[in-house]
Amino acid sequence: MMDLHTYTPILQNQSGRNASRADPRKNGIRINKLNALFFSLGALINVFSYLSLSPVVVSAMFFLLTHALLKLTRLGGAAEIRMFNRVYCVGFLMAGVAAVYANQLNDAGQLFSDAGGFFNMAAHDAADLTLLEIQIIHEGALGIVLWRAIYDFFDALGFEKIRYIGIATNTTMVALSGVIGIKIIRIIFGNDEYRFRRLTLLVSSCGLFWLFASIHIRDSIILFFITALAYTWLHFLARPDLGYRLLQIILWSLLTSAFFGFLRGEFIFVPAAMAMAAIASMFFGQVERQRRRIAFILIIIGCFVAVVLAFNFFTEIMSIMYRGKTGYSEIANEQYGTESLGLSLIVNQPTRVRLILGSIYLFVYPIPFWIGFQFESAYSFFKSTNVIFFYFFLPLIFITLSQLKCQKWMRTPGIMFMFFLALGFILAIAATSLETRHFGTFLLPIFVLAIVPDLRVKKYWSIYKNYLFILLSGVLIVHLTWIFLKI
Repeated sequence: MMDLHTYTPILQNQSGRNASRADPRKNGIRINKLNALFFSLGALINVFSYLSLSPVVVSAMFFLLTHALLKLTRLGGAAEIRMFNRVYCVGFLMAGVAAVYANQLNDAGQLFSDAGGFFNMAAHDAADLTLLEIQIIHEGALGIVLWRAIYDFFDALGFEKIRYIGIATNTTMVALSGVIGIKIIRIIFGNDEYRFRRLTLLVSSCGLFWLFASIHIRDSIILFFITALAYTWLHFLARPDLGYRLLQIILWSLLTSAFFGFLRGEFIFVPAAMAMAAIASMFFGQVERQRRRIAFILIIIGCFVAVVLAFNFFTEIMSIMYRGKTGYSEIANEQYGTESLGLSLIVNQPTRVRLILGSIYLFVYPIPFWIGFQFESAYSFFKSTNVIFFYFFLPLIFITLSQLKCQKWMRTPGIMFMFFLALGFILAIAATSLETRHFGTFLLPIFVLAIVPDLRVKKYWSIYKNYLFILLSGVLIVHLTWIFLKI
């Protein structure tokens, strides 16, 4: 049987190219022209939108301090720093785009709604409230407390409490989530420079991550915690034991469960779901017999914990899930009415239908893709850009699933953990909110699956082009059908 450590060289030999084994920390980091262009354009747009240099100064402070932290500590190698630089600079540019929507086009979604309420609470309205007091009147109390501390810090430095401070924080959190993604790649694939760059391209091109980085919402920190928890479980799977590492993962899971409870209530199930995915990856993955015994022991422990939780908190958990499902369904019905095909065919269908069609819906919403290209909402604009990204992204997932089906040796605990995470969270979001913004917080494991195929191999590049042609043909048919039904 093959374990996690023997997977890397086999995959590299399959592609015909050995990944770079040089210490990435020895490579100097030069100024990247494309990053400089993104940051410069972002600076120009932000200065124009806010009529101030302060957004540039604050964003540069976040960038330089975090960059220095990565470079001067063990947290960052060359690939991690490259990921951070690219994602931050792109996020800063998109923050400028969102600022124009808010300041010049009066984007109601940013000035009011969830984003507006989050900003007002963090910057002003929750100044004298405790965490528990905030939670009573506004969901996401932990995000408000953290962002409030950042606003207070910059206020002490003489900066006015304006949303660009919170947005710079969001951009930093998204970029750091990408950094953790690089570390996940290191565990699964080793020092694979090709896959480092592939992941950097995916993270920096994703419209949902642009949304998280540039609009004053709490999803950036949720993305960070989910990605960090996935990394911690993957670190455990690399060398599972029933001692210190198991205790470490239990404590971190309990802590993050509390975090999610104060960030988005329905996400309290995430640590338990990750535990089930980890156990399944050890049970179904290609591991030696000793690790399979550990999986059996963890199954027994997990079943005991599940029974205890179900006995004590089943009603509360189901209530949270039900409120999440009905709440977003009611909002969608009020906003779009009975004429929406998506509502009638997916959102208002029984759970079994939602699971199947909803899982597809998460990757193809909105239909038509151009619906968000208007001057009313940056939120809709980023969702429309994201679905175009997904059109080119999905064929990579199709290839990975085909490889996992046909090549058993690829089913390592690390890859299978990413697979079970992706599958579980897609189904969970499809069954509840069907909100692509919530789905976006679980995208890093799916991105890791997408970089499994080596497109430098002619066979896989050819398959990718064929899948892409089929997918785009389907997209064209769906959009033509939509136009016909609307006429």
